Amino acid sequence: MYENSARLVAWGDELIKLHDGFRRDLANLRSSRGTDLRTHCLAFCDALHAHHEGEDGALFPHLAGEHPELAQALERLRAEHVVVARLMERIRLLLDTDDDGDGDGVAAELDRLARELEAHLDYEEEQLVPILNTMDTLPDEV
Repeated sequence: MYENSARLVAWGDELIKLHDGFRRDLANLRSSRGTDLRTHCLAFCDALHAHHEGEDGALFPHLAGEHPELAQALERLRAEHVVVARLMERIRLLLDTDDDGDGDGVAAELDRLARELEAHLDYEEEQLVPILNTMDTLPDEV
C-alpha cells in the first residue's frame, strides 16, 4: 500500500510537471517563425491532443466514478478541451495559407490559444491535483 500511495502522490505532481512542459512548449511556439513555427506547432498540437484524449477517455471517467462531486469541473474541462482543439485546428489552417508563418492571424490565434490553455491548465490543476494526490486507484490507460 505504501508504494502505491507514494506513486499516486507523485502522479498528481507529475500532472503539474507535464502541464509546465506544455506551458514552456507554447512559449517557444509563440516565438517561432516560418518553418520552425509549422514544425513546432504540429508537434505541440499532436502532444496536447493526445494528452487531452487520455484525460477525456480514461482519467475523467475514472475520476467521475470515484468522485461524483467533480462532475461540474470535469464537464468544464471537457468543454475547454473542445475550445483548445478548435483553436489548434484554426492555427493549422492559418499556417497552411500563410507561406512564411509570420502572419498577424497566426500570432493572434497563438495568443488566444495561450490565454485559453493557461487558464485551462490552471483550473485543471486547482481541481484535480489535490484529489489525484490522495486517490487509492488510477485508471488503467492514463
